[in-house]
Amino acid sequence: MGKGAHAAVPLRKLPEQRSELANTLPQPCEEITKRTLRESIPAHCFKRSYTHSFCALGWDCLAVGVAFWAVHAACAVLPWWASPFAWLAYVWYQGLTFTGLWVLAHECGHGGFTDSRLVNDAVGFLLHSSLVTPYFSWAITHAKHHHYTNHMTMGETWVPSTANPAKQSVEAAKTPAGTAKRIAVVALVGWYAYLLFNATGSRQNLGQSHFNPRSKALFKRKDADYVRISNVGMAFAIAACAVGMHTWGLLAFVRSYLIPQMICNFYLCAITFMQHTHPDVPHFDDSQWTWLRGALSTIDRTMGPFADMKTHYICSSHVVHHIFSDMPYYGAIEATPYVAAHLGKYYKRAYPEKLFGSEYLGYWRDYYKASRNAVCVGRDEEDECYWFH
Repeated sequence: MGKGAHAAVPLRKLPEQRSELANTLPQPCEEITKRTLRESIPAHCFKRSYTHSFCALGWDCLAVGVAFWAVHAACAVLPWWASPFAWLAYVWYQGLTFTGLWVLAHECGHGGFTDSRLVNDAVGFLLHSSLVTPYFSWAITHAKHHHYTNHMTMGETWVPSTANPAKQSVEAAKTPAGTAKRIAVVALVGWYAYLLFNATGSRQNLGQSHFNPRSKALFKRKDADYVRISNVGMAFAIAACAVGMHTWGLLAFVRSYLIPQMICNFYLCAITFMQHTHPDVPHFDDSQWTWLRGALSTIDRTMGPFADMKTHYICSSHVVHHIFSDMPYYGAIEATPYVAAHLGKYYKRAYPEKLFGSEYLGYWRDYYKASRNAVCVGRDEEDECYWFH
């Protein structure tokens, strides 16, 4: 019998084998609604502060400059063999800082940065463009992700495959080598593969580009000018990168900006994957999906106190963010315990066990495990949801 031709394949965990993350909001459910969730949260959590938001933005921008200065100052006094370690520390820290700035731009797209749409769009456009991301284009499709979370056909990102688990390619994907290969692809080109081809999105939208205003599956006709404006921002960013390379040289550009920016892109892909994927969390077809079921299928995680702080707590307050996406991030942090108490067994949180005493390393161990185990979904006749094999 050849590889992949198994006579019997265990499909999914039995219900009693799944963790509490498998608890799914029943339908109908009058006890838990968007209204009851809102009423469970102190009203001030919804208030946006210009001071708080711009201080966070200013602090992140200052951190970028200080890190750039610090690595050059360190390399000026360190022995030659220590300089690579200083640069490794720099790109790791700067990658986190870039991710924090990216999260603030993402908050602008949701309307959570300030009460002014003009201010939000101006700040978000500048930040996302400087990180080579199309601001309006991505904000439009990201709204669809929030609207159709964990929907098998309408979902926007990380829609799982329904391939047979006995298929040779699926078995290969679950091996250590196959998992490492997929993680490497995500780290190197995953973000732009999504923007260019809608990779990891729903199957019917594969090939649709965030840069094409005529991508009918992604945009409406009224969105076309916003897509074009986003492309202009991308063009200016790429031109600025070319000027930087010409002025300071390829090596300076790569280590000062390109590598941290690539790390930021990887964080975006990995964090989004982890917030919406776990072997025990279900996906839904159109007959079983509701907006609230989808929103409550997202997962709060943590990368540890420092990384969570640097990324504005996008990992540890994501359930609240999906329910009230225009709430500022500092409000979502405070609101999370209230929402968790109201949801009870339907609140999803998967904090990692520490690895070598570090939650940050534990998070990446969990990322590897999820990448290896959460590859494809299916369901039996008695299942109302799709479960990972």
